[in-house]
Amino acid sequence: MDKPMRENWKKLAAVGMIESSRRSKASVSVERRYFIVSSGVKTVEQFALAARAHWGVEAMHWVLDVTFREDDCRVRKATPHATCRYSQVRALCFAQRQALPDRSLRRRRKLADRRPDYRVELLGLKLRQ
Repeated sequence: MDKPMRENWKKLAAVGMIESSRRSKASVSVERRYFIVSSGVKTVEQFALAARAHWGVEAMHWVLDVTFREDDCRVRKATPHATCRYSQVRALCFAQRQALPDRSLRRRRKLADRRPDYRVELLGLKLRQ
């Protein structure tokens, strides 16, 4: 690597590219994604695993943003603890996605908003008698 880049990026350990292609009936599309790595990647296999893990996290963030509109949430203006609590509730609801595959996450969210009994079922709670 050239010296000026190393001076500006002291913790830079690796730079990598992943090329993926997708074939449809009419055409083939190729996409290249570039990554910078600060540590822990010594082999191509480790790089591939790290990239897959990164996209798994990105996929979860995409679901949270699209379904729960997480990026539009303005709770951070209320109290420092509220941001953490809202994040935990969203993560819990996201985890329920795997537990109840009968409906889409968006559909379950709407049902939970409208039906308290369904909300209780989703959270695994019991109503007081």
